[in-house]
Amino acid sequence: MPRKIRLLNLMKMREALKLRQQAQVVSDLNTELDKSRDIQERLARLIEANAPPPEPITAFNLRSRAWYGRQMQEQMELATNRSEFLQQEVETARGALAQIKSRETVIEEKKQLARRAFHTEREKRHEGMMPPRPNKGGH
Repeated sequence: MPRKIRLLNLMKMREALKLRQQAQVVSDLNTELDKSRDIQERLARLIEANAPPPEPITAFNLRSRAWYGRQMQEQMELATNRSEFLQQEVETARGALAQIKSRETVIEEKKQLARRAFHTEREKRHEGMMPPRPNKGGH
């Protein structure tokens, strides 16, 4: 196998490795994004459950609900910001994944072209080594 084909094969294997690693990164980011969204949903339910009831409550209960409400709102804001950040990271990682896949495809195409050129050259060389065919035309 010529050096060029071997080099392209190694480059393709390197891109395949990068592709697997980047796919794992995308998967991990998606998992984290799902967790963050789940936390947001739970916090939304807790905030809704912490709303003051229609019947009168004591001042202590009111202060307690207000304090817990503020804490949950802060946590909700943090979870929202984290989700937005993770969403941007997922999009960036997917773009990088597409780029790696594209490079891998280009390398594969170049490898196939080099392989065809190598086989064509070898066939031409073998044809040149063959003895000339006798002419059957009777000249």
